[in-house]
Amino acid sequence: MVAFDPQLLWNGVVVGSLIALAALGLTLLFGLLNFINIAYGEYLAWGAYIALGAKWADVPFILAIVLGAIGAGLIAVITDRIVFKQFSDRDPVVLLVVSIGVAFMLRNLIRVVYGGSTHFYNVGGEAPVVLGIRVLPAQVIIVTLSIVILAIVFLILNETRIGIAMRAASDDTDLARIRGIDTKRLVIYVSLIGGVIAGIAGVMLGIDSNINPTMGFLFLIPIFAAVILGGIGDPVGAVVGGYALGIGQNLSIIFIPSEYTPAFALLILIIGLLTRPSGLFGEATR
Repeated sequence: MVAFDPQLLWNGVVVGSLIALAALGLTLLFGLLNFINIAYGEYLAWGAYIALGAKWADVPFILAIVLGAIGAGLIAVITDRIVFKQFSDRDPVVLLVVSIGVAFMLRNLIRVVYGGSTHFYNVGGEAPVVLGIRVLPAQVIIVTLSIVILAIVFLILNETRIGIAMRAASDDTDLARIRGIDTKRLVIYVSLIGGVIAGIAGVMLGIDSNINPTMGFLFLIPIFAAVILGGIGDPVGAVVGGYALGIGQNLSIIFIPSEYTPAFALLILIIGLLTRPSGLFGEATR
């Protein structure tokens, strides 16, 4: 056991920002498509790699992030139109298996295009100490950009026709169709938005650690844990679950050795499924 350190809390906010943003994208996709898309992790990875390629071409990093986000969004739309759409009337388990195949394909395509080596964005700069907390420039980028993107997404969901239609279709797809909502077109919008969010989260994950072909796949466990903790299909719950998981995972170092902290997300995932499968904001099951 170690003493409480405010650095752990700050690091938890950084990790929580990553998880919250990625979990929001996944829960939006699940809310409308109604299946667990394992390929979502590869959207993250492709966003990171597209931004890396742009950085290699001396594109300004902000623009590289935009290109990574757009690229991941297009990949999400393309995989939905070419693959998942063909199985839309099948059991969700079938779609889950199909998404595993898509994930393997996208991951190996990364190796073909970029190789299997580990890369870094190398976001430099001084790390000032604020109230006893060492704040890295990369961490400021991650937290700030996450908050901005989260605010934009919730603004879209609550204040635009597309966002309101997305929420309505997520609650009841059949009723949304009866009310005249074009759910087929809506799937394209949701895939694009979910992919863009994944791409941005992937770039920030690369900033926080590194870029490698398995980065998205390995990040799926905390993402799924946050989604389940907050309630599947609940955007607010996904964000709250993401921050709770990130902060909890870092603070767990106080009680358990640091080498065991990666298992914290898996533990939360199991506990959440057993005790509150409807999430933090859903009705408890007996």
